[in-house]
Amino acid sequence: MSRLRVFKSREVLLHDYTPPRLPHRERQLEELWNYFRPVLEEGVTARVHVHGEIGTGKTVLCKRFGRDLEAEAAKTGKKLKYVYINLAHTPRPYQVMTELLEKLCPVESPRSGLSPEETLLTVAQALSREDLRLVLILDEVDTYLHEGRSPRIFYTFGRVRELYEDPVPRLSLIYVSRCFEWMKRLDGPTLDTLGRVSAVHLHQYGLPEVRDILQYRAEEAFQPGAVPEAVISFIADVAVSWGGVRYGLELLLEAGGQAELDRARSVGAEHVRRAHASIPKGVNGAFYPGELSLHKQLLLLGVVEALRATAEPYVPVGEVYEGYRLVCGENGREAEEEPAIRSYLKDLFTEGYVLLSDGGARVGTEFPADRMARALEMTLKHTVQASEEP
Repeated sequence: MSRLRVFKSREVLLHDYTPPRLPHRERQLEELWNYFRPVLEEGVTARVHVHGEIGTGKTVLCKRFGRDLEAEAAKTGKKLKYVYINLAHTPRPYQVMTELLEKLCPVESPRSGLSPEETLLTVAQALSREDLRLVLILDEVDTYLHEGRSPRIFYTFGRVRELYEDPVPRLSLIYVSRCFEWMKRLDGPTLDTLGRVSAVHLHQYGLPEVRDILQYRAEEAFQPGAVPEAVISFIADVAVSWGGVRYGLELLLEAGGQAELDRARSVGAEHVRRAHASIPKGVNGAFYPGELSLHKQLLLLGVVEALRATAEPYVPVGEVYEGYRLVCGENGREAEEEPAIRSYLKDLFTEGYVLLSDGGARVGTEFPADRMARALEMTLKHTVQASEEP
């Protein structure tokens, strides 16, 4: 059996994996270095906006850069740390600040009842005490604000040196979003605190770029010769219409699984066709629950669980809300109020994840419930683990 396995490492194909190299993002990586070299060499701070459509590699670019920046600082004897926070998974300001403190100073457990400003003050004191510089990556900024979250954190981060007087500037920021529209939701004083924000734009990948990236990942993920070049090209051709690189990686993962079921020595075109047929598709391409905010993921899992308990095509919104509350409890999260949930259901309908009937009173989905549940449970597992990493 082991002789016939095609995989070397499935992890390489997962959405949260950060590869050692980023083909076709070398220029954007160099742009980030251009903005942040002065942070290492001159002791200043930087604020940079990284933007691009879904599937352009914004998150993986920023994580790769953060790790490289930390390593370069260590080589030169500088103390620098990067922290990544997905705002779509931390919907309240105090949760953002608490996660920041936990990742920066895991031994200093935040006390309950602290305001965001008080928590950030603790962070600033720790930075000064350790003579440490911080690069904070705030991902999904536009999702956070689109869902009506408080923009207070952006004002607070901009005023960190007023909270704690320190002659050394220590906090640099990278804002990650799909476009610049989120800034229109900020008031004048908050915009003033952002200061001059430089920008790095990530364009959509074309077919040759998708093919190159899939080839690179396949070499890491599979046994030598397990995925012929013709199959890589075939996957790239399919993936370009359904989400690009991200869908291509999912196709590789699923097709590899099909090959192993057949005890094949390599991945063939028919394995790709089977995988493509099995992956749910929405109005924006492939089904990607990881693109949703935390509470939309929890709500969608609540929808799925409610549907799995009945043979009916639709379930009442009330049952969905109860399912959502149970899922929140199982994942250690506080449920949001019902008006917010109804708003999220409309978003999920617009994005193609659910179907609404009877004027929005009943909810269904066209996707296989079991597959949706597996995808959501895996996504939520990664989300919770990421929020708990030091």
